[in-house]
Amino acid sequence: MCPGPTSAALAGIGQAISLGQAQAEERPMTVFVYVNTGKQVGDRDHLKVFANADAAATWFEKNDPEGVAFEYTVTGMKEAAN
Repeated sequence: MCPGPTSAALAGIGQAISLGQAQAEERPMTVFVYVNTGKQVGDRDHLKVFANADAAATWFEKNDPEGVAFEYTVTGMKEAAN
């Protein structure tokens, strides 16, 4: 496992921010991705994708306390909305 922030640090990244509808639409959609380097590429447990940092932190507490997920912007969301 790559060293990185703990799940507690990860939870701090994703603290909920109250946004109005216009601000929420302007903010790009992101997900948090965890890579289990102990699994083969293509294995169903090789990647975990979380909708937010809180979901990732909850999973890490139970499954991999030393794990880390990185935030990525979801591409193609504007095209899909049109």
